[in-house]
Amino acid sequence: MPSFGTPTESGPRPLEPAQEHDPYAVPESTGPMVLAVRCPSGHASAPHAVSCRVCGAALPSQQPEPTPRPALGLLRLSTGDVVTLDRGVLIGRAPKSAPELPAAQAPHLVRVPSPDNEISRNHVEVILDGWHVLVRDLGSTNGTTITLPQDHPVRLRPGDQQSIEPGTTITLADQVSAVFEVTG
Repeated sequence: MPSFGTPTESGPRPLEPAQEHDPYAVPESTGPMVLAVRCPSGHASAPHAVSCRVCGAALPSQQPEPTPRPALGLLRLSTGDVVTLDRGVLIGRAPKSAPELPAAQAPHLVRVPSPDNEISRNHVEVILDGWHVLVRDLGSTNGTTITLPQDHPVRLRPGDQQSIEPGTTITLADQVSAVFEVTG
């Protein structure tokens, strides 16, 4: 897989290749194993779901089966970057992860501009836990705010984590934001 970067002087680049395929196709995944049920189109969803997380179709009654977890969606940043949630994400002005992690487990590192150093080096972490997407403030100096759909903004305390749902906006130091979207 080619390496994709962060914004360049000519403008932002996506952090993933453009996908020109059937948006309802079942993506191949090498993620961790999770229990899943499938809609009539074959999309995997959490066993407790009543409708497909991708196409919204009603899920027929079935026994959940182990399957590689698909990407849980994407983060669309205000910088123009797009990050696939196929593994964790570290966002900051100079993010670094633990060097001992195998490449397949290493989080995506997303560098965001912060000319006045308002955003911490490792500001916020997005964690994938089974079918859940969690956001944790990493002790940032200027904070992280989470706004769930149709809810009021909530400022995370350093070290606290919050489960998010599609449509949630994550704001770093009132400068850069990211919206969580579910995709095929």
